[in-house]
Amino acid sequence: MDGEKLGLIAAVCVFAAALCRLFDNGAKEYGVLIKTIVSAGVMTAVAVGITPVLREIEELYSATGGSGEYLTILMKSLGICFLTQLAADICRDSGESALATQAEAAGKTALFVIALPLFHRAAELARELI
Repeated sequence: MDGEKLGLIAAVCVFAAALCRLFDNGAKEYGVLIKTIVSAGVMTAVAVGITPVLREIEELYSATGGSGEYLTILMKSLGICFLTQLAADICRDSGESALATQAEAAGKTALFVIALPLFHRAAELARELI
C-alpha cells in the first residue's frame, strides 16, 4: 500500500471521527453506523492493498519447496486476528463490552481450530522422536 492510499485512509478516518463526535450528544446510533461502515471500508482497502504482497510471499515460499499449508494457516490466522479486533473495537465503542468479549472468544476459538493441523504435526514429530 503506497503513501497516497494511506493518506486517504487516514483522512477518511479523521473525518469519520469528527462526524461521529457530532452525534455524541444525540443520535449515537448514527456514530456507530459511521464507524462500522468506515471500518469495513478501511479493512477492505487494506486487504486489497496487501494482496500483491501476500502473493509474492506465497511465490517466495513455494520457491523454497515448503508446504503451502503452513503459509495458509498463517494468513488465515492473520485475517482472523484483524477481523476479531475490528469487531471487538466496534462493540466496545458502542458500549457493548460483553459482545466485544464474545467476539474475542470466537476469534480465539477460530485460531485454535485453524492451528489444529499444526498440533497434529507436532504430535507426529514427537511420536517419531520417541
